[in-house]
Amino acid sequence: MGENTTLRWLMFFFLPLLFVYGLMHVYSSKPAQAKKTKELTAMEEQGRKVYNKYCVGCHGPNGDGNSMAAPFFKNKPPNFHTAIFRWKSTPEGTLPTDEDLMHILNWGIPQTAMPSFHLVPEIQKKAVIAYIKTFSDRWEKEKPGESIYKKLNGVPEYFGTQESINKGKELYVMNGCNGCHGDTGKGDGAAAASLPVPPTNLTYPVRAAGPKPEDTFRVLTVGLEGSPMPAFGYLSEEDRWHLVSYIAYLMNQGKK
Repeated sequence: MGENTTLRWLMFFFLPLLFVYGLMHVYSSKPAQAKKTKELTAMEEQGRKVYNKYCVGCHGPNGDGNSMAAPFFKNKPPNFHTAIFRWKSTPEGTLPTDEDLMHILNWGIPQTAMPSFHLVPEIQKKAVIAYIKTFSDRWEKEKPGESIYKKLNGVPEYFGTQESINKGKELYVMNGCNGCHGDTGKGDGAAAASLPVPPTNLTYPVRAAGPKPEDTFRVLTVGLEGSPMPAFGYLSEEDRWHLVSYIAYLMNQGKK
């Protein structure tokens, strides 16, 4: 009887105390907040709020990619202060277009920790793009490069044909793609382990660049700036499309 009474009193006093302590801990441990790098416009301030909600955990309060989560990622978050973005349609050394940034937000970057924010209202995504630009003064001094998409005339008729796939396979070896991506495209080439950024697994059923053949063509043309993936713009347009055919074939092999 006495033991039960003691237990009840402990439960009565200790559990509420534990609950209050938990609340104090939660409210005293506020999540990181993105900093104001300058006086913000109304659009940029709205973007800062969106950034705090969705982005600060990985990209950090300073926008430099140095967050608590970053050490756990193989593909590190970009440093917005440099304004260097890998997944874009503009030439190396130039800024991406707003369409490029919106594409990343909508599609995400499969095989990395960057998810899709397709369901987030577009006005919020436009606002966070405006805020991200406040981290670098490049956006005030430079204009985005010309998008490769403006030069595309659609997917050629020979794309995906067996002849195109065979030519693409030859080009894949001739241009050393297998050195990083591996003979079967799984990202396990001889040089893969020594690279600072893991090569893309080309057999993965979702393409990191985007869902269309044009997106893969874009990567081959301009490369992935800030990574070991070079631009293959020196190849003829036809040869690049043959490579896209072969890469699409590898992706389909991964679905089996």
